[in-house]
Amino acid sequence: MINKLSIWLKEYWPCILILLTIIGFVSKSLYNYPMGIMAVIGLYRVTQSAKSIWNDQVQKTFVIVFLCLWLPLLLSFPDAVNQSHSAKTIFPYLRFLFAGLFIIQELSKDKKRLQFIVYAVFIIVTFWCVDAALQFFIGHDLFGYLYAKQFSISGMFYPRNTISHICSILSAFCFFTVYQNTHKDKWLWLTLMPLFFVVLISGRRAAWVMLALSSFGFCIYLYLYSNNKKMILKITGVITLAISIALSSTIILHKPTNDRFKETLGLFSNNYNSINVATAIRLPIWGTAYAAFKANPINGIGPRGFRHVYKEYASKDNYFKSQTHPHLLILEIMTETGLIGMLGYFVLLFLLVKDLLKRKRLKNDFPYILPVLIAIFPFNAHMAFYGSIWSTMIWWLMAIYFSTIHLNEQQKI
Repeated sequence: MINKLSIWLKEYWPCILILLTIIGFVSKSLYNYPMGIMAVIGLYRVTQSAKSIWNDQVQKTFVIVFLCLWLPLLLSFPDAVNQSHSAKTIFPYLRFLFAGLFIIQELSKDKKRLQFIVYAVFIIVTFWCVDAALQFFIGHDLFGYLYAKQFSISGMFYPRNTISHICSILSAFCFFTVYQNTHKDKWLWLTLMPLFFVVLISGRRAAWVMLALSSFGFCIYLYLYSNNKKMILKITGVITLAISIALSSTIILHKPTNDRFKETLGLFSNNYNSINVATAIRLPIWGTAYAAFKANPINGIGPRGFRHVYKEYASKDNYFKSQTHPHLLILEIMTETGLIGMLGYFVLLFLLVKDLLKRKRLKNDFPYILPVLIAIFPFNAHMAFYGSIWSTMIWWLMAIYFSTIHLNEQQKI
């Protein structure tokens, strides 16, 4: 037994590091440690064989895509409003490049490794959501973390309530796992119920949007690439109906969720106050961010600089004293890296889509690029785009996607 475990660890230790990054999101910063280890190994490999990495088309494309976001950060540094704070983002940001190369190199060695990652993420997310659902129903989760008040569901993420954001962006892996194994167990789709319940009950509208985009995107994928479209429509319809009934019941019976849902409907009104409430009181923040962008349009105010200029650009009737970031991805890029950052962002999107269509392997690639596109969706209104948590998530997902490309390219040879 010990010998078998030793052999397994020798084979799958890179996968454990990769998964520890995801597991580390339950804390404020634990995900940085496995990411840092992978970055150090990746940097060492670059110093030893930089030419071979550049000659590999997949790894080369990953490097170019990374530079689309990092170079604007670097170019914003000379005019950063707080260079000390910006430097703590700009230069450590390079760890995502080297950690990403490590992930691509390791997962490209064997398709079983990639499958192991996907299945493991499904198990992790399902466990998190079941645990959090228990917290809601009995007042505490399996680890004793309390459900204290409305919209504070946290599960293992206690005391932070970021579980809905993390689980919604990883939901595509859950959908894909259920789809791949539904022929073995037709009731496996029931494991998705805790995911939808926890995201809904969290009251986090940004998470609602991400889960909706992930669900809609995956439904389109199922329909386009299924051999039996009628059966897929039937199964998808049954699952959608069951989940809709469960979510509708939650909205009706759980007053805080009901109130939050009604507030969200204000997005479709013509009233400023209603729209402001529906966007979680973010219109004044967005106005301030746009004012900062207009004053610094070329290379912005530097990453993480928004908090340092908020008072300067806020209107007199702005009731926020400060904000750490604009709470809108596209505005954060505009404000902190200017038009150069915007250009880099759109070049990144162009390269991803162009490369995806050029290979003509959308059936294999789509489940993996879907969470990437949602993570960099321009109207995301949650965590800071240049912040440690979401940057780690973006480049982790990006590396998984490029690993898929690498595996597919090797199969063609």
